Amino acid sequence: MHAEPMADNLNVMPVVFEAAADAPLSGKLINLTARHVDPEKNIQGNFFNRADYIISSPGQSLYRWKDVHKLAIAVVDELPFTLEIVEPKVPVVRDGEMKLKVVAHKKEGWDEQINVQFPFRSPGVGAASSVNIPKGQNEVLYPISANGNAQIKKWKVFALGSANVGGSAWVSSQLASLEVADAYVRFELQRTSCEQGQAAQIYCKLNHNTAFDGTAKARLLGLPPKVTANELDFTKETPEITFDLTTDSGSPVGKHNLICQITVMQNGEPIVSRAGGTQLQIDKPLPVEKAKPVPMPKPAQKVAEKPAPAKPKAKPLSRLEKLR
Repeated sequence: MHAEPMADNLNVMPVVFEAAADAPLSGKLINLTARHVDPEKNIQGNFFNRADYIISSPGQSLYRWKDVHKLAIAVVDELPFTLEIVEPKVPVVRDGEMKLKVVAHKKEGWDEQINVQFPFRSPGVGAASSVNIPKGQNEVLYPISANGNAQIKKWKVFALGSANVGGSAWVSSQLASLEVADAYVRFELQRTSCEQGQAAQIYCKLNHNTAFDGTAKARLLGLPPKVTANELDFTKETPEITFDLTTDSGSPVGKHNLICQITVMQNGEPIVSRAGGTQLQIDKPLPVEKAKPVPMPKPAQKVAEKPAPAKPKAKPLSRLEKLR
């Protein structure tokens, strides 16, 4: 029996039973007891399970049952397949994800689909409900993730597989080590905005938690259609980076939430995590005001000249004046 001490904040723990290749075919009801690691605590408990016999419907009241205090363990014929978790060389970090490789060792002449589950998940770690190893293949990548509050620790995990071997049969992998660690670096990203067809920039301040060797990569996820951004490299000493964004006249207007994903390589394997988020706002361009036409100057009008005032008619001369 392989088991680790149970963490004080959990009420479940993985336990794997293993039979040697020459173990005799047999079965037994056993007492399974758990004790506190500190003997002075004087705390212990035994296996207990209640078997339901009669349950009313629709009230679901229990009328007949049997309490069982022993665990049934049996050694059966060897199955035509075994499972193995390839222990990762890097941790899964907070706000990060990982693809855990599970390998099926199939006996020659047997090739059926194997359904694989990941039953034990430490606090803050999530996983797909199950994945399949199809016929003709012998391995699968099991996606797991850790949230921002995942408990930092080295945990023991296992994979459970089932397949048709003339009936449904189950087999467990070994207890493998999986380390949960803090994010290596966090980004503080500034919001940005622009109009359709314009360029924009997103400034990022880097807060380093764990040093790493070499160069890491950062890229933006969640970009709306017809918006592009460059992928950037950074090291453990990089204090800040800036993404350059380009938009199109058809880029959707509105507020768009973006996530910065980083990939750090260590021991030849990737450590993928979300380093931070921000918001991009795209606006419609302001309407261009049409220039008002400049009125053409009116042609100068000729001012009619006033007729010269008529000269007063001369007084006719008298006859005497004419003679003079």
